[in-house]
Amino acid sequence: MTGPAVENKSLNPKTKIILICLLVLISVCLLVSIFFVYSTLSYDRVYKGVFINDTDVSRMTFDDVCNLLKSKYSEKAKDLKVVLNHEGMAAEVDLSEIDLEYKIEEAAQKAFDVGRKGNIFERLSEIFNTSREGVRLSLEYSYNLGKVNEIIDDFYSKTLISVKEANLSIQDNKVTLTTGHPGKSIDKEKALEIIDNSIKTCEGGTFDVPVITTMPKAIGVDDIYNQIVVQPVDAKAVVENNKVRVVPHELGREISKSELADIIKENENTTDKEILLPVKFIQPKVTTDEVNAKLFRDVLASSSTSFSTSGQNNYNRGINIGVAASKINGKILAPGEVFSFNDVVGPRTVANGFKIAKEYVNGKIVDGVGGGVCQVSSTLYSAVLFADLETVERQNHMFTVSYIPLGRDAAVAYNELDFKFKNNTNWPIKIVSSVKNNTVSFTIYGTKEEPGKTVELKHVQVSSQPSPVKYIDDPNLEEGKTVVVQSGYTGYTIDTYKIVKINGNVVSNNKIHRSIYRPYETIIKRGTKKVEKVVQTNSPAPETVLSPTSDPTPDPAASNEVVDETLVE
Repeated sequence: MTGPAVENKSLNPKTKIILICLLVLISVCLLVSIFFVYSTLSYDRVYKGVFINDTDVSRMTFDDVCNLLKSKYSEKAKDLKVVLNHEGMAAEVDLSEIDLEYKIEEAAQKAFDVGRKGNIFERLSEIFNTSREGVRLSLEYSYNLGKVNEIIDDFYSKTLISVKEANLSIQDNKVTLTTGHPGKSIDKEKALEIIDNSIKTCEGGTFDVPVITTMPKAIGVDDIYNQIVVQPVDAKAVVENNKVRVVPHELGREISKSELADIIKENENTTDKEILLPVKFIQPKVTTDEVNAKLFRDVLASSSTSFSTSGQNNYNRGINIGVAASKINGKILAPGEVFSFNDVVGPRTVANGFKIAKEYVNGKIVDGVGGGVCQVSSTLYSAVLFADLETVERQNHMFTVSYIPLGRDAAVAYNELDFKFKNNTNWPIKIVSSVKNNTVSFTIYGTKEEPGKTVELKHVQVSSQPSPVKYIDDPNLEEGKTVVVQSGYTGYTIDTYKIVKINGNVVSNNKIHRSIYRPYETIIKRGTKKVEKVVQTNSPAPETVLSPTSDPTPDPAASNEVVDETLVE
């Protein structure tokens, strides 16, 4: 079997010519394209469509771009000024004085790099797009921001109008409400933007700076009302470091809250308006002038006792009295303050000026530093009683004393026994002491709150104990003769009453304490020596000797030597 016959056909001449022409055309186009690509990629200038800021740098060499930017920016900036303006006030920024620098070479390099990065196709694509759409590059720059901010801050301070809030002025006789006003200040951020934009475009000129307005706070009715309305405050005297300071009185104030709200609403849109408010002033019960007039005005009480300075013991005792009294002189007590004798007078030591004198110690009369100080505390206690001040701590002596009525003494011993009293008045009191002509005196000054008030003291003897007598036989003393070695004291139990009267009428009659004084032993030597009796004529008068008395206990009020009790460890 034979297959179909294959018919060989050849191209006709016309077709061949067409094909040859087509091949030639393609070859020419290819060559042209290669030449175009080569010439495009090997271009030694900035490609078309490249701008730096608003400056077209197409087809320029690197140096051309640098020279153009220098003339348009760097050189121009040397004579360029930016003026900030606000309501006629101006601040000038000289671009030549802020260390301005344009990055010209960097910008020229960026322009020259357009279309020169990536592979062939990426480069050609960027070159084509740049020529069609354009590329805008920024000219970078730098300057001294600190200097620019200094100029802006100075301009800000000169043009600033601070916001003023509503103000309440309170005086002794009027209360005034002054409305506020808005604050105005330049917008420092916008001012910096203006300067920065001028540097960027290298264009000077005068520019109005935007203003920021700050409104004052709304006036609060409750806040103003609470500031106005107060209760009156009495003047008072306070004691600080033993000095009196008068705290002035304060007037009270009242106002209708609804009336105040209406006034505020009526003036809420006004600025810097002064409004006198209808405030009522209330006087306090005690004014500053009244305190000054009453301070230490009255003598609340006085008391004095006498002492002897004959002999060394009494002389030293007098010195001790003077030293202790001087430490108390001028002492001021605030209302409610407690006076402590030991705290004020301090330790009874030689270093503090005290001398050795007789005192009571453990049932004996001995020498001790500070003997006699108890006369000072007892004299002060007497004044305290007559001033009707509150006694906090007091103890009578072990034995009787002669310088003050029994039941009115106050024994003291440093660190052991104290005399304390409180200023129970509503005013400061001052204690004034003096030692003159063998007399120690205390006067308490203050303010009598009840002018008709008087105080009387009554001392009632409950019992007494005679001084026990001790006899000591003395073989060296002639029989029948006696010598008193130690004078004793009678013991007593005394109740003290304080009677308070108002305008002569008794308002209280109270026993304030019981004082128990122990008897002090009398010691007598009696002779036991036998002596023969010789009868002589024209002999001298017989020797006088001491003999026991019917009552060996001396009267405390008649004793020549005053002694105090002092407790020791």
